[in-house]
Amino acid sequence: MNSSSKTDRHMPGKTARRRLLCLAGTGVGAVLGGFPCITAQCAEAEKILKQGDKIKLDQKAEEIIEKAYKLGYDYEKKYGGCAQCTLAALQDAIPFVEIDKDLFRGASCLAGGATPHGVQNCGGFTSSGIIIGYLCGRTRADKFTGSGKLSHQLIRKVYKKFEEHYGTVLCKDARKGANKDCPKVVGRAAKWTTQVLLEEFTDYVPKKEEPKPGKKDTSKKEPKPSKKDAPKQEPKPSKKDAPK
Repeated sequence: MNSSSKTDRHMPGKTARRRLLCLAGTGVGAVLGGFPCITAQCAEAEKILKQGDKIKLDQKAEEIIEKAYKLGYDYEKKYGGCAQCTLAALQDAIPFVEIDKDLFRGASCLAGGATPHGVQNCGGFTSSGIIIGYLCGRTRADKFTGSGKLSHQLIRKVYKKFEEHYGTVLCKDARKGANKDCPKVVGRAAKWTTQVLLEEFTDYVPKKEEPKPGKKDTSKKEPKPSKKDAPKQEPKPSKKDAPK
């Protein structure tokens, strides 16, 4: 599966028309040769990613991750609205995330934890879940189909990154942990989500981070000898045995 072109992803109504053409193409294929003729682009339009799926990237994963952070940071600084800015950064940076303007509009009310006091989930974290679910979550036709298991696994990986940096995913705690620098919170949310998605659906392998200086040395030390293994000392002579 190859990453989609940016041109197609920006065209409004493109997806619906493409799906209609795919269905029409399938019927024509069945008539002509007994086998449906579905292009890679058509297959991609209906693709719900599953565990084990791998997508070939046309650029370095590190460049995509860096772009996600920069876009998230810049969008939040220019426009505000952490949920929409995170979502837009992920749509614009990750090649296999479709630019769905309706999805973007749906995130309008989710900034700041969607509450007046910031005591609910950070909008960046919420939009991370929206994009993850969009890529690999359940879908519906006449009834709900598929599984949400993989999407839960991936959002929990993003949650872990929030927890390591801020302690929680709450808006007020994320802002406090970033010294009230909301663009940084959004940039990080976009970056962490991109890392998780690329690690799952591409050949990207993250580099192991070097331990930060000043941390307690956790390397194994030589075990201290126990009292049992300590060398026996010669007993001191008692006064009774002392020479007269």
